[in-house]
Amino acid sequence: MKSKILLALALSLTFASVYAQSEERVLNSDPIDVDGYLAEKQVTDHELEQIRSEIRKQKGEVVLNKEKTKGFKELSKTTEKLSETTEEYLDEKKDAQKEIAEYNAKIKCLMEENPGRDCDKYVKNRKEEKEEVIQEVAVAQAAPAPIATSMSDMPMSSNLDRPFEEIKMIPVAGTTHYEGEKESLDATFNAGLRLESNINSRFSMGMAASYTKLTTEDFGGNTYGLGGLGNTGYYGNFGAQGREIDFQSMGAEFYGKFFMTNGERFRPYIGVGVGYNQASMKYTENSPYSYGSYNYGGETYKTSYATGRATIGTEIMVTRGFGLMIEGSYMKGISGGMNSQSSRNTFNNPDQRRLQDLGRDIINANALSILAGAVVVF
Repeated sequence: MKSKILLALALSLTFASVYAQSEERVLNSDPIDVDGYLAEKQVTDHELEQIRSEIRKQKGEVVLNKEKTKGFKELSKTTEKLSETTEEYLDEKKDAQKEIAEYNAKIKCLMEENPGRDCDKYVKNRKEEKEEVIQEVAVAQAAPAPIATSMSDMPMSSNLDRPFEEIKMIPVAGTTHYEGEKESLDATFNAGLRLESNINSRFSMGMAASYTKLTTEDFGGNTYGLGGLGNTGYYGNFGAQGREIDFQSMGAEFYGKFFMTNGERFRPYIGVGVGYNQASMKYTENSPYSYGSYNYGGETYKTSYATGRATIGTEIMVTRGFGLMIEGSYMKGISGGMNSQSSRNTFNNPDQRRLQDLGRDIINANALSILAGAVVVF
C-alpha cells in the first residue's frame, strides 16, 4: 500500500516539473505577429519606458485640457445669462416691493380719520381727482355733442343686419338716351326721387318716382304727299321746318339692390326693377290748321306702359348720414301701350299718326341712363 502511494507521489512530482518547464518555454518564446510569422523582438529599457509613460501622460493631459477649456466657455455663457436674469429679477422685485409699499401706505392714509403729514400727498391727490371728475361731468353736460371728424368716430345710425333699420332718401338727376328703330333721341331733363330701406347689410329694396322730358322736331310731318301737290304739313306746301314735339313721362318703379361689398365708404351694387310709366306727347305749336280734307293742330297722344330696368352703380358715403351716388342703367319697355288715347283720328289728321308712331318707338326703344344723386340716411 505504501509503495503505491510513493509511486503516485513520484509521478505527480514528475508531471509538475515537466509542465513548469514547458510553460517557461512558451512565455520566453519570441512573439508571433498576425500573419503567423515571428515578430521582431522589441528592445526597451527603463528610461525608454519612462519616456513612453510621459508621452501617454501628456497626451491624456492635452485631451483633459481641451475638455476643461470647452467647459469653461460654456460656464462663461451660462454665467452671463445668469447675471442678466438675476439683474432683471432684482429690478422687478424692487419695483414690485416699492409699489406694494406705496399702495399699503396710501390705503393706510385713506382709512385714517386724521392722517398725518405723511399722508398729505395721498389725501390731496384724492381731493383733486374728485374735483376733476365733477368738472368733467359739468362740462360734458353743458357742452354740445362733438362733431365726428371721421367715419370711424361716427355712431352707427342703425343695425344693417336687421331689416328696415336704415332708410335712405335719394334724389337723382341725369340724362337718358333712347335708341329706337327709327329715332335716336336724348332727354333734355331726367330726375327722380327714391325711398329705400335695407333688408340686410347686403340687400335693399325701394320705390322710385321719375320724370323725363324730351323734345324733337317732326321732320316727317313735311313728307305727306297730298294728291300729287307735293310736300305739305303744318307750315304749308313748301315748308321745310317740322313742328316741335314735346314728350313727357312720369313713372313709378319698385326695385332691389345687391351690394357687392360691405364696406363703410364705397358700396358698389347691382340692381333690377320693374316700373309703370304714363307718357304724353303733343306738338308745342298746336293751333288748328286745315288743308283740304286734312286737319292739323290739336294732336295729342297719351299712353301707359310697363318697363324693366337693370342697374349698376356705387354709393360713396362721406359721413354715416350723407353720401353720393352714381349709376348707369338700361331700361326697356316690356309691354306696348296698355292704355292709349289719341285726340284726333288718323284718317283726317296725318300728324296724329306721327305722334303714335313716335310714341311706340320711344316705348320700345333701348333707354340708357346715367344718373347721379345724393344719399341721405335717416
